[in-house]
Amino acid sequence: MAVLSIGKDCTKPIRRDQAMTTKKSPFGRPGALAALAASLAVFTCGAARASVASTQPPLKPITVNLQDKAALRNGALYVLHMCVACHSLQGARYSSLPRMLGLSESAFKQVIGTNGHHYHDTITTSMPPAIIDAFAKIPPPDLTDIARRHSPAWLFTYLTSFYVDPSRPNGVNNVVFNNVAMPDVFAPLQGLQKPRMVEGLRYGSPAKVAIGVEPLTKGSMTPAQFDRTARDIVEFLYAVAHPHQQERARLGPWIIGLFVVLSILTYLLYKLYWRRVDTSEERWWRVGR
Repeated sequence: MAVLSIGKDCTKPIRRDQAMTTKKSPFGRPGALAALAASLAVFTCGAARASVASTQPPLKPITVNLQDKAALRNGALYVLHMCVACHSLQGARYSSLPRMLGLSESAFKQVIGTNGHHYHDTITTSMPPAIIDAFAKIPPPDLTDIARRHSPAWLFTYLTSFYVDPSRPNGVNNVVFNNVAMPDVFAPLQGLQKPRMVEGLRYGSPAKVAIGVEPLTKGSMTPAQFDRTARDIVEFLYAVAHPHQQERARLGPWIIGLFVVLSILTYLLYKLYWRRVDTSEERWWRVGR
């Protein structure tokens, strides 16, 4: 038996295992340690949340109607002949669009076209790689990913909320996407706009934040016409990003009806079985006697 030390009573040596078990924890009781951990977690989460707090501008409401074929065709014209000049739309092939737009293959090729690509190709950008390297440095994002990542209200607000900002390289900024790199390609249609600024927070720091826009110059379209065009673009992008949405909407009522019919038949079968078990004079174990 190993002896560590001898106390006042020299006849009672203290063993090593006893000395270790009688030593108090520097953290005190387990409850105090749990309380300390909880307070640290709350403080850390609060500090992290405060450090990224930003003033969020209101989004413009929009209702997506995938049954409006005229709106989808109009949106397809703008996306495939304006947006695809820089962006790709690889979530769809040209051959998948006619059915979505309510057109035949020949009508699609005649009215909208494939921008020189094959009919079964995916929709890629028309910008040559050398131009991308010289001006954009990185490829502009695929519009399928953008439409899946953001809500229709965000997309609609983004398209209609560019404003003049001389501090930016392209001379414009955006209400819902601060320091956006995209130029205002819709300025000839919508006209130029100026921001409505308020004092707010951007990533936890006080700053002037744009919460809306006001017209500065006129474009070739009226505000109502441009809003309708932006809605058509958003509807087309939403339809491409959710290619089975129309089919789900068409099959949904039939599937729900099928479940209702099966539920009724299952309930009637349940009542039939248990009526024989509970009230019949002949139990199953008596059959054949």
